[in-house]
Amino acid sequence: MTARSSRVFALLLAILSLLALRPAALAETYTGTVNDDQVFLRTRADTGSDYYDKLDKGTKVTLLGVRGDFFKVRYKTYTGYMMKKFINAPRAALSAFGASDRTESRSRYAGISTISGLGGVPRETRRGSSGDSVEKLQRALQIRGYYSGALDGIYGDGTADAVRRYQRAAGLETTGAADRRTLRKLFGLPDEVSARDDPGMDGITSISRIEVPNTSRPGNSGRHVKALQQALKLKGYYKAAIDSSYGQMTQDAVRRYQRATGLKADGIAGFSTIRRLFGRNAANYTLPTERLDWFNGGRNVIPQWTTFTVKDVSTGKIFRARRWSGANHLDAEPLSRDDARVMKEISGGSYSWARRAVLVKYNGKVYAASINTMPHGSDTIPENNYSGHFCIHFFKSKTHDTDRVDATHQNAVARAMNASW
Repeated sequence: MTARSSRVFALLLAILSLLALRPAALAETYTGTVNDDQVFLRTRADTGSDYYDKLDKGTKVTLLGVRGDFFKVRYKTYTGYMMKKFINAPRAALSAFGASDRTESRSRYAGISTISGLGGVPRETRRGSSGDSVEKLQRALQIRGYYSGALDGIYGDGTADAVRRYQRAAGLETTGAADRRTLRKLFGLPDEVSARDDPGMDGITSISRIEVPNTSRPGNSGRHVKALQQALKLKGYYKAAIDSSYGQMTQDAVRRYQRATGLKADGIAGFSTIRRLFGRNAANYTLPTERLDWFNGGRNVIPQWTTFTVKDVSTGKIFRARRWSGANHLDAEPLSRDDARVMKEISGGSYSWARRAVLVKYNGKVYAASINTMPHGSDTIPENNYSGHFCIHFFKSKTHDTDRVDATHQNAVARAMNASW
């Protein structure tokens, strides 16, 4: 072969090599955005595996594929796995990876195509909330054409933005929070219902026919809140439909009544408010919710090996737990198999890293807190069917790994301050 022929042959080989690489070079890449704080980048598609790093909300990752409930991702020098529900990804990525949105397909609301088919109005929620009420809200917004994300029951930026768009279109205050007025309008219900036309009044026409309720406050629900709303409606202070849920409209009605009668206008139906409204003493007084400053004496309030009770604010479910450790925050374990079962129910049937607003009752006092239900690390109660412990954050507590205050936990603690046992 001549020198000229050798050069031509080498050039042809180079061209063929470039053509062979062209499909890979032109392959489309997809970017996902982390939608929560402290999300694990794991070594395997398994919640029990080790992790390379914890990523905060807003972090961008390159999506490489899907494996079950996980995305395979690249972040800096790491290639690992992150749970799909913690990544906001373009639908084109799921299509390219040959996967459907499994979170949405599991939703019991996914196949419902009308607002009336969703049933009753969900509870008031806001950014940081999670659970069935958020899932129903998301589907209602989908039906109305304002939300295109997954029905994952997590009130993140996408849900908040959809609520804002709906509020603007409906002429409501644009807060991004699913308050009672927003929910009623979204579900096609009137803002105001007269006492005569409200089925929740049960035919009651005078306060003397209402059983005196317990004291209550924002976040409460049930028959005691219903009795409060009935009395306020008869007095002309509560205009919305009786729904037995102490939301913003009930709180505003209580404040108006308190101002009109010379009481402290705090929006809480305490002992004095109930007595003034019903002319009799309340059946009880709700334990006030306290803020436990973790690094200002708070971490010594609940000693190691002590048993206490936890109430989930959103669902009202209660379980027992025991403290076994914790310096930056409290590390605890469910006391029994039944308690572990309740924790799983609280998270919708599977343990989760999502932050939840809770109340912790110990030694006759109630403290605002935040938990995740995911078992991790060491455990000391092997018979409780819970492999590890879970974290409880109080005011200004920090994560162990980053040694910093977790904003999402603190938001949940703030929500818990508005609830009561």
